[in-house]
Formats: sequence, C-alpha cells, structure tokens
Amino acid sequence: TKPGAPRFPSGIGVAMPKISLKKIDIIVSLFIIPVCLYVFYESARWPIIDGTGNATWVPRGDAFCLLAAGFLLLVKALRGRSLTIPSRLVGADRTRVLWIVVLTGAYTATVDYVGFITTTIPYLFGFALVLGERKWSRLVLFAVGVPIATYILFRTALHVPLPRGWFY
Repeated sequence: TKPGAPRFPSGIGVAMPKISLKKIDIIVSLFIIPVCLYVFYESARWPIIDGTGNATWVPRGDAFCLLAAGFLLLVKALRGRSLTIPSRLVGADRTRVLWIVVLTGAYTATVDYVGFITTTIPYLFGFALVLGERKWSRLVLFAVGVPIATYILFRTALHVPLPRGWFY
C-alpha cells in the first residue's frame, strides 16, 4: 500500500475512494422530469365522473412532487453537490437491495390480480423485515396499518379506486 493512502478499518489494503452519484442523479432526473410532464398532459384529458370527485388530483399531486424533486436533483448534480457513497454495495447491503428488488417486482406483478390490501400487507412486512426491523409488534402494526390507512384515505376521502382482489 502507498504511504498516506486511506486504509480499511481492519488495516488491510487500500479503501476505495468515495463514489459520486452525479451521473446517476442526472440520468434519473432527466428520466423523471419528462414522465411527470407527461402525467400532467395525460391527466388533463381524463373525464370527470359525477359523484366521484376529480381523480386527477392524486396523479398531478404526485407528478408535481416528483417534478420538484427531479429539478432539485438535477440542480444539485449540475452544481457538483451530489451525494457520495463510501463504496460499492457488497455483502449484506447488496443482499438487502436485491431482496427489496425481488419483493417490489413480485408486488408489482401481483397487486392488480390479488388486490391492494392482500398484496400490500405481506409486501410491507417483508420490506420492513429485510430492512432490519425485528420487533414483531412494530412489523405487524406497520404492515397492516399502512395499507388500511392508505385504503381508507384513497378509497373514501379521495375517491380513487385501488386494485381489488380476493379480500379487497
């Protein structure tokens, strides 16, 4: 090893330099911004059905928030203030990310067929478990409470239909 080079905590080898997320931030923001603009354009053409409220509030609200985040991300990246990560994902961190990808893919593929509540409860349970939550009371409260609160908010207050399935 070179004298003065940063070392791993164990003292063996040379640590990798921090990895900048600048390129990733620019690519993600340049993907998010047009998608959000398309949501605004497309939702303007939706019909307003009597008695159901204006269904464009939710997608437009989401698109606005993502659009603002996309612009902030782009500005930060162009000014050279992107976040850095200490090293590449390896070991347990990489395994957690891969499990989240698998869970999210399975959730996305099944939510329309099985239903929102039926798929969201096991998804959130598994998600929190993979992230390291081990207290069963909090796992169950989170996995059951969030989908039910979301269902009540969207279905009742906002009149936005959610995927219906075997048990709602």
